[in-house]
Order: sequence, then C-alpha cells, then structure tokens
Amino acid sequence: MKNCIYSAPKQEKPCLTCIGKTMKFDSILLNMVPGEFVLERVELVEDTKANSGEPGCLIMTNLRLLWYSHKTAKLNLTIGYNTLVSVTSQPSNNKSKRNSANTLHILTKIGNEKFEFLFTPLNENKKDFSAILNEIHKSYCVSKPFRELRLRHHIIQANQLKVMPLEHICNRIDGVWNLANNQGNLGCFIITNVRVVWFASLNEYFNISLPYLQIAQFSVRDSKFGQVLVIESVDNSGGGYVLGFRIDPASRLKQIIQELRSLHVTQNRNPEFGVIWKSTLEDQAKTSMPLPPKDEKQDQGVRCFANYLQPDCFNSISGDHPPEFDKSIGLAMEKLPKGVNRNSLWKITF
Repeated sequence: MKNCIYSAPKQEKPCLTCIGKTMKFDSILLNMVPGEFVLERVELVEDTKANSGEPGCLIMTNLRLLWYSHKTAKLNLTIGYNTLVSVTSQPSNNKSKRNSANTLHILTKIGNEKFEFLFTPLNENKKDFSAILNEIHKSYCVSKPFRELRLRHHIIQANQLKVMPLEHICNRIDGVWNLANNQGNLGCFIITNVRVVWFASLNEYFNISLPYLQIAQFSVRDSKFGQVLVIESVDNSGGGYVLGFRIDPASRLKQIIQELRSLHVTQNRNPEFGVIWKSTLEDQAKTSMPLPPKDEKQDQGVRCFANYLQPDCFNSISGDHPPEFDKSIGLAMEKLPKGVNRNSLWKITF
C-alpha cells in the first residue's frame, strides 16, 4: 500500500490516492496534511475489533477515516478511502451496551490481504454513519481526476472539456502539437485550476489529463521541432511520463509556462482534492483535528494488523511470514519481523 499521496517548504505533501491503513505509535501522524479537512467526527466510539470498551474518536476527512483512543495516544489507526471494499451497518453484538446504535462495518483490501474493522458508538447515536461514509467515499472516487493521471478517458464531449465540480478553465490554446516518437499530433491544450488536459483534434478519445499534484516540473527544451513545453510527471514506482508540446509563437510559450508554474505551486501548497460532501458539523471550529494526549514514553511496539485480518486471509500471511520451529518453546510460530523477538511481544506498555 503506497503512501502518496505533495509540496510546501519542509512539509509533507498530502496523499493523492490513498493513505495507508496502519497502526501508528506517533500521534503526530494524525495531523491533517495540506488540503485535508474533517467532514464528520463522532466522539465516544470504540474500535470493537481490537480495542473493545476503549472510548475514542472516529473522524472522517476528505481523504481517510481515522480513529484514536482518548486515553492512549499510541492506539490509533488511519484507513485510506482507496482501500475501501464495502461499508455497511450491522446491529451491535455487545449486549452490554445500553443503546441502539449500530456498528459501522468496514472491509478493506491491500494487495492480497483483507482487513475488517468494526466501530461502535458507546452512546446513543441515531446517525447512519455507513451512509455518511459511503457518500464521502463516492465523492472521493468520482474526484480521482483531481489526484490521478488519466489516459484516453471520456473527458471531452463536443470538443469541450467535461469540467468537474470545483474546477474551472483558466486557459484554452488551440493548435498545440503533442510530440511523441518523432511525430506530432495536432490538438487542443486546456489549463484548469487543478490539471492540464490535451486532446487530439481528430480524435477526442486520444487525450491525457494530468493533475498538478502528479506533475514534477515544467520546462522548455530545444528539439528538432523547435522549442517545446516539457511536462514531467512524478515517479510513482511504475515510472513517470515525459510529455512534449509545441506552442507557437515562442512568446506565447513563455506566458503559458509561467501560468502553469504559478497554478502548480498554488495547487501543491493548498491542494484541492475535489471531495464534496456537506458536513453535519454545526460548529466550524469542530473541523480542526484534536490530537490525543501524548504519552510520556514512546513505545516502539509491534504493529497489530492481525487483529483486523479477516479469517480467510490468515493463510495468505504465511506466504510472506512462513512458520518456523522455535527450539526454545518447542513450537512452530510465524517468523517475526527483523529486530523483533518473542520477549518484545510482551513488553507493550500502555
């Protein structure tokens, strides 16, 4: 699962596609990244799967879902919306609870591993949080062009760009050549507040949509076609793209690259991720992220993924961590990560 999701001096970029689902022991990682904001917050919620009875706070932002314990800062997790498989409500199985609040049931998938999460309000709460989270997740999926590169998608209709909510066109330049493999295709170059788009004049389906959040830099280079605008995308493990465009005359090319660089800086410093959902929070002050209390001791404890694994996924774990025979206890056990021993498993302090 990749943590991508970025710029501003000495500041981590916000997540573009997903933020990993992990147990973290540093509560500072719960801070909002640039462009992230809280959409819904629920107090007194337990992580039923792994921390039953532990009151905490459940937060839904425009990028992820978070939970942290009110008492212990090291008990926290974050689930990126890109990992969600299903979100439903189900009756609480804990008969000791004196309220009718339903449990929020979440299934996620990372690679070949599936994880299950259960969050139950400890107080009476009539909100349907599964419906709220599904609506937010739907908006997150629809707004992916704000964050991800798109090739040959249905983004053009009748020679016009299909503008997304929160997006507006800043400039349109006709007669722009896309240069690739020593040949050129004539088309239209569109600049918006969140991305650059080019499409061929003879085939609207031959297009590319590249958000500023996926662009590494703009530059002007000399080529056999003359001076060209070069756009380099970020390298997301699978490699990046280098795109060349010829814009005439040269004076116009200079104006265009200045405009692109300005929009690129603005979008990276204060990103717009395109997620739209009307928050039910009454007070604007509630949209800030309150951090859990800091622990005096920084525990380097063990990640607790096994608490959330679905039963049918335990067999898949053995592929990465095959069992081995431990002579000291006379049993076969899963191979521990490097730097972890059996004694450290029992030294997690709260």
